[in-house]
Amino acid sequence: MKNKDVVFLCGDYPENHVTPQIGNDPNFVFINDPLFDQVRLFDSDGNTVLVNSFIECEHYVNGTWDYFPGKNEIIYLGWINSFLFFSLFSVIFLNFIIKRRRPKVEN
Repeated sequence: MKNKDVVFLCGDYPENHVTPQIGNDPNFVFINDPLFDQVRLFDSDGNTVLVNSFIECEHYVNGTWDYFPGKNEIIYLGWINSFLFFSLFSVIFLNFIIKRRRPKVEN
């Protein structure tokens, strides 16, 4: 599950990527990667951090900075869209069935 979050928030894993053992090392320094587009990450409290390399991004995402604003709204809107689609489909389908069953009146 975490790998999905890393790919979603940080992008695809680089070729031959090896995740370093950072742990809680306060002396570890993340090196900026000029080929990596800066990413803003959020935690569940709404705090933000900007990361400048894939390794840094992966480290933060695995450390619970995997929240993104709008996640709940996207899920909610997906349910609403599904409900509206099936409601419209049902109305059209029922209308079609009713028209077929109605006897034709000839003048």
